[in-house]
Amino acid sequence: MTLNNCSLSVLATALILTMQPSMAEENRVKLAQLDIPHVKQSINVDGELNEAMWQQALNVPLDIVNNPWNNKPSPVKTMAKVVENGEFLYVAFIAQDPNHEDIIGSLGDRDTRWGDDLVGFKLDTYNNRRLNYDFFVNPYGVQHDRITNEMTGNSDSAWDGIWESVGKVTGTGFQVEMAIPYHILNFDDTNEIKTWAMELIRLYPRDARLRISHIELDRDDACWLCQIPEVTGFKNAKASKNLMLTPTLVANRNEKRDIFAGNDDWHSENDIDAGLDLRWGINANTLLNVTINPDFSNVESDAGQLSVNKTFSLFYDEKRQFFVENSEYFSSNFDLVYTRNIADPEYGAKLTGTQGNHNYGAFITNDTQTNIILPGNTGSRLISLAEESESGAIKYRYDVNEDLSFGVVSTLRQTDNYHNYVSGIDSKYRLNDSNSFQAQILFADTQDSASMTLSGNEEKFTDQAFKIEYAHNSEYWEVDAEHQEIGDKFRADLGFMPRADYQKSKVLVNRLFYGEPESIWQEMKFAGQWQILHNENGELLERSVSSSFNIDGPMLSFVDVMVVAADKIGLRRHELDASLTINNSIDGNTKRFQENQVVVYGTIQPTPQLSTELELTLGDKIDYDNDRLGDITVLYGNVSYNINKHLEFDFSHTYSELKAESANVYTENLTELRVSYQFNVNSYLKFNVVYTDIDFNLDNNAAAYSAKDNRLSTQLIYAYKLNPQTVFYLGYSDNSYQDDNLKSLERNQRTIYSKISYAWLP
Repeated sequence: MTLNNCSLSVLATALILTMQPSMAEENRVKLAQLDIPHVKQSINVDGELNEAMWQQALNVPLDIVNNPWNNKPSPVKTMAKVVENGEFLYVAFIAQDPNHEDIIGSLGDRDTRWGDDLVGFKLDTYNNRRLNYDFFVNPYGVQHDRITNEMTGNSDSAWDGIWESVGKVTGTGFQVEMAIPYHILNFDDTNEIKTWAMELIRLYPRDARLRISHIELDRDDACWLCQIPEVTGFKNAKASKNLMLTPTLVANRNEKRDIFAGNDDWHSENDIDAGLDLRWGINANTLLNVTINPDFSNVESDAGQLSVNKTFSLFYDEKRQFFVENSEYFSSNFDLVYTRNIADPEYGAKLTGTQGNHNYGAFITNDTQTNIILPGNTGSRLISLAEESESGAIKYRYDVNEDLSFGVVSTLRQTDNYHNYVSGIDSKYRLNDSNSFQAQILFADTQDSASMTLSGNEEKFTDQAFKIEYAHNSEYWEVDAEHQEIGDKFRADLGFMPRADYQKSKVLVNRLFYGEPESIWQEMKFAGQWQILHNENGELLERSVSSSFNIDGPMLSFVDVMVVAADKIGLRRHELDASLTINNSIDGNTKRFQENQVVVYGTIQPTPQLSTELELTLGDKIDYDNDRLGDITVLYGNVSYNINKHLEFDFSHTYSELKAESANVYTENLTELRVSYQFNVNSYLKFNVVYTDIDFNLDNNAAAYSAKDNRLSTQLIYAYKLNPQTVFYLGYSDNSYQDDNLKSLERNQRTIYSKISYAWLP
């Protein structure tokens, strides 16, 4: 594959834009360093701030609103206090509020209250402006932590560190006390004074969600992490070299029955299983994670997704701790490591670390199941091999300086009769504050077993993929130009790349406008996007153009209107040719359709306890199963209501209807109810219901074999979490099903389960 004329024109446009130097680059002002005091005392984290150690802390006022206001004075007073003792970094916030009854906050599970009033900080412990830790706490002490990757722009909220915090609402606002142990952080372990980067932040949601900080941020500099000032101190801080063992015991009783076999009795199976997780800081820069016989089930059910008339595999977030910890070490421009592909491993080992400008990560697991997403240019499909497999990845990154990085990545999945090996290089280069390039090129070597092929013989093949992207981010303009090509035979079976045999070029342009602090709106955006997709033979797959307008308003409201016009193909009429080989041709083998859609989205929070959102999609939609154009209506609504600080109701419903030739094709309803009672920050009781009701019109849908497809799952969970690793779960779940052969929903599976784990530092 080579760069075509379209991709060269995209690059030429990008280079022209980079010739314009940003004002931020010319006028950047270096902020003075903050020296963090070292005090040989300790603090009882209770939210009171009455220990003598706080009197010696560094006081930092947060008085600048840097988003959505452009470095304007804060309407409320906030004081941060920072001190450390060689074992903990202590940070406290006194957040004043003249109308403290308007404080938004409730008790909740970890990482679930990001919309609340929050105080916290960003911390870059390597001071290389690549990764940073985020630690935030709401007024009731609910913890939020994540790792943000500047290279990819992604934030990983699934990362959970073990740290302490307490929040208290007062008569003048609220205050928070935090203690971050150094052993959960990665940093260069020396006996010298260390220089890190730190920003102190208050998130203040009222009519607008104000981001209040102790520093100014330049909107012409796309890298906010690069603008965070340095802090010095931490001479006695030691990174973790400790061994943490987390034994786990899981017990469950699973019952199933055949609901189509008349009065079939329940068939039960009891299982008690033990596992062990090991976390070892080999040295200050290298961490080893090992898991043996892990419980890799998700305790809470995934959010429901519409599945009818979808041709590509659905994406689900990873929540399992072994894969989540330090997962940012494996990130790249393509999604090459999608660990939800690994279903049921018996062991796993992962090594991650940083040494100077070098970052490295490697993991290996086995899997008792082998699920593979087979990609195509019009759809993908999931297959399962009745074989055990091994999966692994290696990623190395070298940071030449703050502006230039190179990476090498390799992944594997293999069984005795099958393998998929992917290797490649990637890079990111910041030309200046506002302009950057990213690129990646990959090579894949695949051997499919005889059971995976039409011929019944093993097949071996290789192919390539690459992506190059230019981004411009300044105060009033955002431009993203991208070109990528993925070969016909390219597979990345450990990743989430459900599309192959296509070339894509895309240009997105956003124009931003800003209101004044006293305005009823703070930010407005006009956007336009053009993209075109071909297969490797140059046959057109899709061409689309879209424009949108969005604006925020009072009561945390937000409205977005988007219009899309797209020229798309349907599914291939003949997947096989006369010789029973796969027929990938497009021209003469597909129909072409014109989809025009309008999407309107809105959200508002009229009271601190109530928030709601609504989205409506109207227009044309391809009916893939019947190879024709239909009319689509999709309506999504959500209401979240906190009755008090303990009890929350979250209800959502999605209605989707497709009509073609003046008649209904299908109607899909997806309903979710999630009720949570939070006893305190450590324990909760949750009740979850997910109900899918799909009705097919058999008279107008030749591909449907049943008029009904109804599914109901319920779940009741009690959890107690002393910390993210020391937990106790007790739960019940069941599943029910109904189709044309059943008059009502019939329960076909139910489970009672319990899990206990304890993080032990020997």
